[in-house]
Amino acid sequence: MNEASQYIYWVSHDIALGYMIAWYLWLISLAEGTHIVAHMSWLYYRTEDYRPLEKVGSFQPFIILALVPLFLVIDLGHPERFYTMFYHWHWTSPVAYGVYIITLCMITYALHAYYLFRPELLHRAGQPGGLQGLYRLLTFGATETGTLREIRDRQDGRERFWAGASLFFSFMGLIYLGILLSSFKGRVMWSSSVMVFIFFAFGACSGSAFLILLTHLKNALVHTGAKALAEQRRYLTEFGILLKYALVAQAGVFFIYFVLLQYTGIGGRLASQVFFSGPRAFQFWFFQVAIGLVLPFVLMLYRNMRENVLVSCLAAIATLIGTLFGCVNIFIGGQMLPMTHFNWEILEPEPGKMAFGIALMVVMFAVFLVTYKVLPYENIES
Repeated sequence: MNEASQYIYWVSHDIALGYMIAWYLWLISLAEGTHIVAHMSWLYYRTEDYRPLEKVGSFQPFIILALVPLFLVIDLGHPERFYTMFYHWHWTSPVAYGVYIITLCMITYALHAYYLFRPELLHRAGQPGGLQGLYRLLTFGATETGTLREIRDRQDGRERFWAGASLFFSFMGLIYLGILLSSFKGRVMWSSSVMVFIFFAFGACSGSAFLILLTHLKNALVHTGAKALAEQRRYLTEFGILLKYALVAQAGVFFIYFVLLQYTGIGGRLASQVFFSGPRAFQFWFFQVAIGLVLPFVLMLYRNMRENVLVSCLAAIATLIGTLFGCVNIFIGGQMLPMTHFNWEILEPEPGKMAFGIALMVVMFAVFLVTYKVLPYENIES
């Protein structure tokens, strides 16, 4: 009873998880949001003219998820031990669930994309050309009789099965991102029931923007038939409407998030201060709100602006910047909250890591354009 009490204070916790993990979280939400937007739009349109966009929305997320582990490899102290997560699984670890969810996302994306491409691949495998051997390899030497539509009708059940499976794991992936952050009980900024909805909003916004930007980019750099070009621009104009309302939804989710923070005590109010006037204020007001929300919403407000290729690409780029900084603000800002003292935790600038993220995005675009020259994204006219 008479023992002296010892108080520990002014302990610097630093920011252990930096920009590499923030990029990792954002790219996963981008890939899964792109796939969800592309596939849900197919369920709405259900026309053959939409197939090229569904192929983009299935195969490009696979490319993103295939490159995303590079961020973990750079950030981990012992990247060579990453494979142990697959067999040394612990059910109480949120990261352990993520290893399987992201892996299953990649597998189902690849299989869905394969069945989307398969009819055109079979057609190209039977035609003379420099890539005929590659197409035969991709179709495992199989041959089928009938037109492309007949082949597609025969495999429709398998394609729809993998489409549904990939859609399920896409939703699971976004839910996983929210649960992953909210599982850190010591971080008041992350311990919120709204965190899952924030990543859904990021996915809807970035997915719509990414499809718009990718499709306009490939139409500008490679030849697309006049009929296909007109149809794709019509779809992208309507994607602009989806982007506009996704931006409104993101603003609404963040409004609810900030309201809830006001009712979680001094820690919640301090978390709001990180955004409003604290160390992430400039990144929040300028990049996330002004560039990422207000600018693309204004650009997508009217139909004639959505039909303009340059304006829609600018809105898409602004949205991607906004969602990236939104993810960084939450992830980095959550670690800036003081836990045992009264000063903000400090994150040293990491221009090299930000440059690496930008460079990898360029590589993703380049890989997509290379695959577009090789794989039959566009419908083969009969």
